[in-house]
Formats: sequence, structure tokens, C-alpha cells
Amino acid sequence: MALVRLLGRHIYYSASPAMHNAAFASLELPHRYEVADVPVDELAQAVAGLRGEDWLGANVTVPHKAAVLGLLDDVEPLARRATAVNTIRRSAGRLLGSNTDIPAIGEEIERLRPTPRHALVLGAGGAARAVSIALEQAGAEQVTLVSRSRASGSAAWSSLPGLLSEADLLVNATPVGTESDASPVPGRQLRPELAVLDLVYRPSPTRLVSEARAAGAPARAGAGVLLGQGWRSLEAWLGKRVSDKVRAVMADALRAELGEGADV
Repeated sequence: MALVRLLGRHIYYSASPAMHNAAFASLELPHRYEVADVPVDELAQAVAGLRGEDWLGANVTVPHKAAVLGLLDDVEPLARRATAVNTIRRSAGRLLGSNTDIPAIGEEIERLRPTPRHALVLGAGGAARAVSIALEQAGAEQVTLVSRSRASGSAAWSSLPGLLSEADLLVNATPVGTESDASPVPGRQLRPELAVLDLVYRPSPTRLVSEARAAGAPARAGAGVLLGQGWRSLEAWLGKRVSDKVRAVMADALRAELGEGADV
């Protein structure tokens, strides 16, 4: 049996164990995926533990996606560019980092708004950086980051109403709405021409997605991104292609965990 961990903080809500353990079962593998709540000062120790022979690797989520870069033996160029690793695989005792979020986000953007004219990204963390790269790859003409922290290069939150009136795609890369009825954007500011992608997946759909749909806009919550990055992470750990059958098993596990409203 081999182990995989999700390294993060306050991530009790994660649906990843249900998805990955269903995949392992379908492949008749005795492996196990588990959640590890890791404080910042214990991250180095947790990553070092992945070098043991019992480990396939790990997923990484908030707030550790950037911090793990300096703890790995090698990082793929796309992840280094995003300054965010969400997947670690162990190979011959070495730890290799990658970012499977970026292609998964790109797939969701393609579904909602191929070649956006002006995309707004809410947030300034690793998820927002991954979204920005996915948007660049999609050929977005303009990308504007908006954050409450006024991170470098981002617009002020107070400018959001005006920006929303100009944009044709909104991506929520903040945790606002996770396990709550909160939304980062008032429903009255949504409109049919503004497609919405919310990376939050619990609840599914989120309030932001529900209100966007009520306004007549195409909108999806984050379960599709979770599935897309998940099967890519699984391929990295196992070193082989994941079949459509296994992907379907993972999607069914997410629906069972999140409800039939999940956008997988």
C-alpha cells in the first residue's frame, strides 16, 4: 500500500479523498489518500516525510502552494512560473513539483468563455496566479486581478463594480463562499454577458454561481476544476495515463460527495 496526502490548513471540507480513494479502488490498488492539516511551521517536516518509500506523493493547497517550492528537488516550469505547486510526486526518493490546476482551469474557461476579451480574477494567491496563466494560454485579451490585499499588480476591491461592467469573464480564486452562503460579488452586479467560474466547489453550486445563472449568465462552480486537476495528479503519481473509465469513477465520487448539482 502507498499513501498520498493533501497538505493544507483547515481543509476538513476537502472532497479529494472521496475522489482519489474511489479511483484507487477502481484500479484495484490498495493505496490511500488522506487529508493532513499542516501548520506553516510544520510544512518542511511534512514534505520531508514524503521521501519515504510508503509515499506516492501529495497534493498541496492553501496556504502552502508557494512555500513548498523551496522544499522540492525539482519543479516543472509552469509551476515555477505560477509560483504555485499543487502536486508533488516521489520518484526514486526525489520530490518533483507540478501544477495540474492550470490545465484544469483552462478546460473550464474553454467551456464557459473561449478567448475572453476581458477577464477579472478575484484573489492574489497561488490559485489566482494559476488562473492568470490559464487565461493567457486561452488567449485572453486583458486580465485584471482584483484583491482586498492590494497585492502587487492588482486593482483595488473598490474598483470592482466598474470592472464588472466591462468584463466578459469573472473567476473567483478566493475562498469566499466555501462552506457558506457568502459571495464575493453582489448578485445585482452580475449580467448575462458575464460568464462566471467559481473555484469554490463546496457547496455546489455556490451562491455566486446560482446568482450568475439567475442573471442569465453561463456559470460553473469548482468541482470540474477539482476533477481535472485530480486525474492529472493521479497520472503523475502512478506514472501512466488514467482511462476515461477511471475519470468517470472519480466524477461519480464527487457527485456522491457534493450532490448532483456539482459541476463535474
